[in-house]
Amino acid sequence: QSRDRLQPYFSFPLDDWQIEAGGAIWDGYNVIVCAPTGAGKTVVGEMALHIAFESGSNAIYTTPLKALSNQKFTELRNIFGKDNVGLSTGDMSINRGARVTVMTTEVYRNMAWRSTGSDDNNKSIADDSLLEEKQLLNTDELADNQVVVLDEFHYMGQQGRGGVWEESVITSPDHTQIVGLSATLPNAARLASWMEGVTGRKTILVEAAGGRPVPLRYMFASRDGLYKLFEDGDAGPGAPRG
Repeated sequence: QSRDRLQPYFSFPLDDWQIEAGGAIWDGYNVIVCAPTGAGKTVVGEMALHIAFESGSNAIYTTPLKALSNQKFTELRNIFGKDNVGLSTGDMSINRGARVTVMTTEVYRNMAWRSTGSDDNNKSIADDSLLEEKQLLNTDELADNQVVVLDEFHYMGQQGRGGVWEESVITSPDHTQIVGLSATLPNAARLASWMEGVTGRKTILVEAAGGRPVPLRYMFASRDGLYKLFEDGDAGPGAPRG
């Protein structure tokens, strides 16, 4: 049944783990997806956007970098139509209030903080937010938002900046589903259990089996062409031989 509902959104066949994740989103659960790079994690994020869009609610897609947000903004405009997709990266705001908004994770964290109504949180607006956002203090910009997709969810494990992902989970409104898209993690089950405890919403962990669908190989370029960086072309961090 989940495949019948989700497959029409895509022109290529979906993997079973993508269907499992999409079905959990459809059922209203939080979802953490752990899959190797290139396996198709962002497909699950797009499923979440489609589900919210079709239900008449708003959705947010976050990325860790402004450049990635700009890229995703362009991609989603081609899917949902340019009038339905907005962008907010702190120094740029396009089509504010759109049904689907792409933003950096810091911008979402700040919005979630403001939605709590805490004066202390409002005073802690990060550097990534400019005057336009500070004028929105004590407003609930997430009232109509059904789901937030936190891409690169494994950044949570980084010292310093990883706290932004943690705070995004902790301060998200109760009515907002959270979909975390992550590379493979050694502690994924503990992370899912923590999210469920913090949000009070059942959290489903979906892990894609296997390695990278597209092998990683290291090359360097010169005027004469591309050459292997290592004598063994399959060597190097993340490559087939490691």
